[in-house]
Amino acid sequence: MRKIKVCIIGCGMIARCAHIPAYISNGHFKVSAVCDAVEKNAKAVCDELKIKKYYTDAAQMLEQEKPEVVSVCVPNMLHKKYVMLALEHGANVLCEKPLAFTLCDAEEMFSTAKRYKRILMACQTLRFLPERLAVKKMVDNDEIGEVYYSELSRIRRRGIPAWGKFHIKEYSGGGALIDIGVHGLDSAIWLMGNPKPVSVSAIMNKVHADEFGSSESSGALKGGVDNSGFNSDEMNVESFAAGNVRFENGSELSFKVAWAANLPEENNIIIAGNKKGVDTENRKVFYGSDNMDKLFIEPNGFEAEPFFGHYCLADKLYKCLIGVETQFVKPEETVNVSSILEAAYLSAAEKREIKIAELRRLP
Repeated sequence: MRKIKVCIIGCGMIARCAHIPAYISNGHFKVSAVCDAVEKNAKAVCDELKIKKYYTDAAQMLEQEKPEVVSVCVPNMLHKKYVMLALEHGANVLCEKPLAFTLCDAEEMFSTAKRYKRILMACQTLRFLPERLAVKKMVDNDEIGEVYYSELSRIRRRGIPAWGKFHIKEYSGGGALIDIGVHGLDSAIWLMGNPKPVSVSAIMNKVHADEFGSSESSGALKGGVDNSGFNSDEMNVESFAAGNVRFENGSELSFKVAWAANLPEENNIIIAGNKKGVDTENRKVFYGSDNMDKLFIEPNGFEAEPFFGHYCLADKLYKCLIGVETQFVKPEETVNVSSILEAAYLSAAEKREIKIAELRRLP
């Protein structure tokens, strides 16, 4: 059976521990080469995962390997550059979140994918949490009814990433909201039925803490990162963000996200509809004055893997490529997430509510 050729751009933790293992496990893909601007990083990934070729120049790799699929796993600020490069070389692309920081960039990237007739999909892998899939099934079956309110809470008490460039705006583009908040925003509006956002109001802050947490508390596998060079004085992004999103259909999303905050640990999405409401993390369904059920959960088969969502997404990508399923993370959903991110940062900077329509008038 012919396998689909894959190349990887960026050889950090998420490529080594998530993307490449997911492709290998799937069985329908073959990772032919990896690329990283730092040669020792590329060589280390090849040695560990038994990949035959590595490059330090992405354009050269794409020209010589001619992959059908490319995973973009570089720092956030480089996403657009390498997504566009891969699309222009004829590849379908999985890009780590966030795909884009601005509405216009997201629209341009998807327009390019459409022009080349290629799939472009953001790695919004936390949709595959079993409880979120269960809520989505309820929404699609109209068990919840019209969703009028959602609440996202993703709080780490101390979990600032102390590896890579997450903490430096010039590389990451933002802090906690960009890194972990984007997953929750994506899942929440996906569960709400992807209503169109019309305005965002947000605040952001940086907690000056002596404790930055362990690798595991900041989302990395044990031994999967090197934080020896971390310098907290370089941190110039937010560790906390909170706000509200209003949608065209009259619904609202409230969010609070933190790498570090003096608040309880939390990772939850609450959905309120005119038929039922759901507390996702605690797996409870509410309806009527006294009625409550447990959320029915179906295992997805990949929960044992540390980054199981990437395994699920690789499976979805394969089915999309062979034409048996449509794109799981749809362009219009990712465009809405990008517009919310852009408006949230602008709102925090200007200390006012930002209308999404304003974003199209920015220089």
